Amino acid sequence: MAATLLFVSCNNKTDRQEESATPSAEVGQSEMLAPSDEVDHQDVWIQQNTIMTTKPMVVDFYATWCPPCKKLSPILDEIEKNHKGEVIFKRVDVDQEPDLAQAFHVEAIPMLLFITPNGEYQTITGLEEAQVIESKIAELLKRSSKK
Repeated sequence: MAATLLFVSCNNKTDRQEESATPSAEVGQSEMLAPSDEVDHQDVWIQQNTIMTTKPMVVDFYATWCPPCKKLSPILDEIEKNHKGEVIFKRVDVDQEPDLAQAFHVEAIPMLLFITPNGEYQTITGLEEAQVIESKIAELLKRSSKK
């Protein structure tokens, strides 16, 4: 008897999870999520990486050893080409930046963080199809234009 396993994230979760940055259904400010000792690292990183721009950002939290991350990388490369000039894309290796991963509550990878210029953000955890990511980017662009 053969068994097939589906890996969508590198934490033994097999379901795609979509999370909001806040406990409520609404998108919130980053300081609403993290405990006080993590807020500063989160806020500083967002400010440093969004300063001097009015563009939204997509951050890919990944690891080089993660099979779903490796599958997501070319998908993100293509999406990045499609949104050149309107969205900033960043890649964060969780092994190289563990404090940043902890500040953003990265519990499974890959995890995509969608940040508006004013610091609101949402996440998607696990390997996801391009259409779902494109949909989130469309929402991100819409929220960013409402500043």
